[in-house]
Formats: sequence, structure tokens, C-alpha cells
Amino acid sequence: MSDPGAGGGAGEVAVGGVASGGPAARPVPPARVSVTAPRQGAPLAAGAGHPALDRSDTATVYVRSLIRSQLRLALVCAAGFVVSLGMLWLVLAAAPGLDAVVVAGVPVSWLLLAFGSYPAIIAFALIFIVASARNEAGYRSLTEAS
Repeated sequence: MSDPGAGGGAGEVAVGGVASGGPAARPVPPARVSVTAPRQGAPLAAGAGHPALDRSDTATVYVRSLIRSQLRLALVCAAGFVVSLGMLWLVLAAAPGLDAVVVAGVPVSWLLLAFGSYPAIIAFALIFIVASARNEAGYRSLTEAS
């Protein structure tokens, strides 16, 4: 038999998350909960309808147009970035004399490779953000007008 004063007795009562009944009171662990995925084929909860989300043909055309314009913008920005990096590579390949110029113990060509792409990254990111906001503003003006 277990000693009730040892904190492990069957007659303990949990008060405030701590087992009572002895000098060595220990916290009572929380109840276990099983988390499962929805059953296969079970219907999902229907989303509440939002007034701005009408499913008309016009809205579908506007959304598809916005998606196409955003995709086109992303592809143009990505292609421009790749071309700018290619031009940087061509400049470094065409000017082997840059290896002879050393700044702080590092050849200039290495510095251009290491830090030359960051201005292009920032420039194309800003171009993308501004043009994307313009596309979305145009979409909003079309949906508010109709």
C-alpha cells in the first residue's frame, strides 16, 4: 500500500493544478487531447460569405486579369534581374584588370561579385512593389466601378 502522506496516494484531490495531500505536492499534468485531421470525404465547414466576394462572371474576369498582370510583372522583374546579373558577370569577364586592383586586401572583382548584386536586388524589389500596388489599385478601381 502507498503512504497517503507521501504525495502518491489515491485519495489526493487536485486544487488549483497542484495535488494536495503531502509535503511533496506535485503539479497535476493537464489532460491529454488528441488532435486529428478531418476525415477523408467529410464536408468542410462552409465559409461565411463576404459581400466583396461576389461570384459573378465580371468579378472572375477581373481577378484573372489581375493574376495575369501580377504574373507578367513577376516574370519581367525576374528576367530583368537575371539580365542585370549577366551584365555584371560580362563586365567582370571583360575586365580582367580588376583582379589587380585590391581594396582592403580583397580584389575589386570579388567585391563586385559579393556586393554588386544588392543594388539590383533592391531596385527590382522596389520596382515590383510599386508596380504591384499600381496593378492592385487598378483592380480595386475596376471592382468598385462595377
